[in-house]
Amino acid sequence: MKALLTFCSVVLLALWLADCTAPKPAASAAASDPDAAGRAKIIENLKRDIAGKENWPADSLYENVKVLKTLSAERFLGVMDRWGQALGVGCDHCHVKNEWASEVKPEKAVTRQMIELTTRINKDLKSIGGIDEASVSCYTCHRGEATPRRQAK
Repeated sequence: MKALLTFCSVVLLALWLADCTAPKPAASAAASDPDAAGRAKIIENLKRDIAGKENWPADSLYENVKVLKTLSAERFLGVMDRWGQALGVGCDHCHVKNEWASEVKPEKAVTRQMIELTTRINKDLKSIGGIDEASVSCYTCHRGEATPRRQAK
């Protein structure tokens, strides 16, 4: 029964995603990611703070890391940047500026749940015969928007 529910979930997701694959007109980098410069500045400052410790596990340098603990601190920052890009948001969407460990914003907990969801979906996709290279990411649904929306037909 669990396998059937998982399969149905994956099929429904694939159908929904098929509706989101219409090509979009090209946009400038600034227009498609207006928060890129702000994130870059914050990440540059954080990288300066960890100079010489870039390869240490993220949870050894940052407080309250509950997911992706074993990523290197430098890679962890890169992942944060890519998530911001995928959602079209700045660091302050999930974090209180300069209080990165704070749990005040509910978006931080939602992000953790979404990480678990994409991990589960990708694991299930690998178990389906004939699907070799398929995977989902934040961008699969969000496409540069904080709240994913279906494409109009």
